[in-house]
Amino acid sequence: MDLSVQSILDNLLGEVWFELTFLLVVSLFAGFLFSRFGQPRVIGYIVVGVVIGPSVLKIIQPGEGGASGLPESIQMLAELGSIVLLFMIGLECDLREIYTRKSIAIAIGGVLVPWGAGFLVAGAFGYGEDAVFVGATLVATSVAVTATVISELGLIGKPVAYAIVGAAVVDDILGMVVLGISKGISAGTIDSSGLIMLVIGAVLFVVVGAWVGSKLLVRIVFDVQISGYRRKLPLSGFTLVLAIAFLYSFVAELIGISAIVGAFVAGTAFSGSALRDGFRKGMQYLEALFVPLFFVSLGVVVNVMDMLDTFWFVVALTAVAFATKIIGCGIPAKLVGMSSWDSLAVGIGMTPRLEIALIIAYYGLSTGIIGADLYSVVVAMGLLTAVFSPPLLKWALKKGGHDITAAG
Repeated sequence: MDLSVQSILDNLLGEVWFELTFLLVVSLFAGFLFSRFGQPRVIGYIVVGVVIGPSVLKIIQPGEGGASGLPESIQMLAELGSIVLLFMIGLECDLREIYTRKSIAIAIGGVLVPWGAGFLVAGAFGYGEDAVFVGATLVATSVAVTATVISELGLIGKPVAYAIVGAAVVDDILGMVVLGISKGISAGTIDSSGLIMLVIGAVLFVVVGAWVGSKLLVRIVFDVQISGYRRKLPLSGFTLVLAIAFLYSFVAELIGISAIVGAFVAGTAFSGSALRDGFRKGMQYLEALFVPLFFVSLGVVVNVMDMLDTFWFVVALTAVAFATKIIGCGIPAKLVGMSSWDSLAVGIGMTPRLEIALIIAYYGLSTGIIGADLYSVVVAMGLLTAVFSPPLLKWALKKGGHDITAAG
């Protein structure tokens, strides 16, 4: 009878409930550890995924389940985490505050320049077929990382903070459209007319979905919530909102874009609801369970050897990731009247790529659009931008005359 440690682990990890326990505990530990050192918990989740995956401890091996090697049931819970995460990000997007001339101008530059440059650098390194999709991973800014840094520095409410966070949110909205376009181009399933229809469909879905949700569905949910209270069913509104998020995800998949786009649009639709705080509180419990599973699964797929084999591409893509946001967002910020240092701060503040960029990359991996090597490169790029952008942002803001000594 084989009683080796690896054999025991293999037997235990074949049990879904033990594996779920194991993943939740290690993600909780990672969250505590990385928060202790001032790093985003998301990085901790991904790193612990890499450690328990085939690159280091080999506790979870590829091929045992879906794309991540996790059992199908746990992988489904992890993918639910991506839906929850994107819905929560959308829920924080007050469209009335962020759709300003300044934010849109900065965001457009922050989409077109990284997308195009990502396409070119990927092509230069021989990833011609996947170049459009690589460019798409450079588009979306990590609102969570940027907003956390600004909050810690005590700059919430300042014009530079509004510009950064507003443009980052618009970037994420445009990033959803870019994902739909890149998905079709990379898969080779659309021609020029199909591309036009996809762009129109993606834009209409974002605009019409947000409008219908904010004008019609918000009222329905509010009425359901009031009726639920009367019948001692206080979570009725939350349940319906979650159902709507899943419905939007389903419709997004039907029209040829990702389910996460639908979840994001559903979130923006309810961002102005009087019940938003209650929805946010309810979603936080789901986030605590499912989002760590999702990010751990992102790390499990990473192969460190792939990163080493593509070291110079990682370096080049990371450099492009920084440069394109600084240029693409900084120049428009200067043109709309911001100071030189504030414009630089805006560009640096837009450089972190984590949540949506990695979700886009994982979507490409799970659907066969990109391979594991390219996926590992994108994850490395995302981690590096998330680690190095906060200190650079603090430096630029201090140079710009902002008082951050009390916060920092």
